[in-house]
Amino acid sequence: MSTQPTTKKAIAYVTNKDELMVFTHTDFPKAGVQVPAGTVEESEEPLFKCQRK
Repeated sequence: MSTQPTTKKAIAYVTNKDELMVFTHTDFPKAGVQVPAGTVEESEEPLFKCQRK
């Protein structure tokens, strides 16, 4: 059994009543519509990452 390195990710679903915040990357249109997300650095808490995003 091999051990794969793990990467922590933070994903935020930001809502306002019945609306969901989404965005597209203008530099990468093929990425499609996304919600705020990103890699959590080793010394970082996931909640802080969501707030930073």
